[in-house]
Amino acid sequence: MKATALFLAASALAAVSAGAYDGYGYDPRPASSYNNTISGAAHIGYDSRYAYKDVVASSVLNRSGVFNIGGELNLNLARDWKQEIGAEYMAFCDGLLSDKDAFDASWKAVKELFPNLSFRGGYELNYGGLPGYLSKRMGKAPHSLAQSVTAGLAYDDPGHGYFGSLDVQYGFYGMIGWRVDLNAGKRWSGLIHEKVDLELSAGTGYSSSYWGPGVAGFDQVNIKLAAPVRVTGVDSSRGFRVIPFIQLDWAGNTRSEIRRYAGMNAIEDFRIRVGVEAVYRCLLYTSDAADE
Repeated sequence: MKATALFLAASALAAVSAGAYDGYGYDPRPASSYNNTISGAAHIGYDSRYAYKDVVASSVLNRSGVFNIGGELNLNLARDWKQEIGAEYMAFCDGLLSDKDAFDASWKAVKELFPNLSFRGGYELNYGGLPGYLSKRMGKAPHSLAQSVTAGLAYDDPGHGYFGSLDVQYGFYGMIGWRVDLNAGKRWSGLIHEKVDLELSAGTGYSSSYWGPGVAGFDQVNIKLAAPVRVTGVDSSRGFRVIPFIQLDWAGNTRSEIRRYAGMNAIEDFRIRVGVEAVYRCLLYTSDAADE
């Protein structure tokens, strides 16, 4: 059943993208036009409660929220492939997670399969966050460190406003096991103001043996409402944006087993999170090769 569900979700993303590719509605740039460029992004933000991939940490771990600052670099990898290098530092306001520094890092190879649909796969590291903390607490690693490899699909249709992602993660150090995250949403541009978008999305996460041997089921379900404000730039790919959001998170049926293996109340049953993020994206380098 799990394999069938993943196949159907991936097929649906591919089918929608192929329909756009055949000329219905929005006609984006060809994949080749994204080559020979280097772009970057920087962000800083606040979230009223720390969450790892929408699995919300309990008040014992973090009660008053987390500030984060990070960046991303996008550059060429090979023909028709790009690479994304990202890092984020997290400053917890309180709780057990505030005892040490925490950060995320990632590297991903990205290839556009169709206009609007991309494959991405690579490596992720979490130090001092929820999986890192539990890795050490549960005796799975000598340090507060969790590492994993990932692969998935990302869909974004700027013309119609639909977006979504399907990501499969395998933890191979610290937290060892599988996780799958699925998200989908709709964006309305200029609905409130010409520089303000409205984004409504929902998502869920499924895991198998990631939190403990034999623990399988849904980790979380969430609904998110965001209102990106474009301060500069003509779209989300360039310029400065401020993004306030509110999100509702429900823990899934793995919550009791996660707590049992962790030996503590590690995650929340339900939480309303609010926050804001400031993001600046810019083009750092481009060549004429994309036009040849």
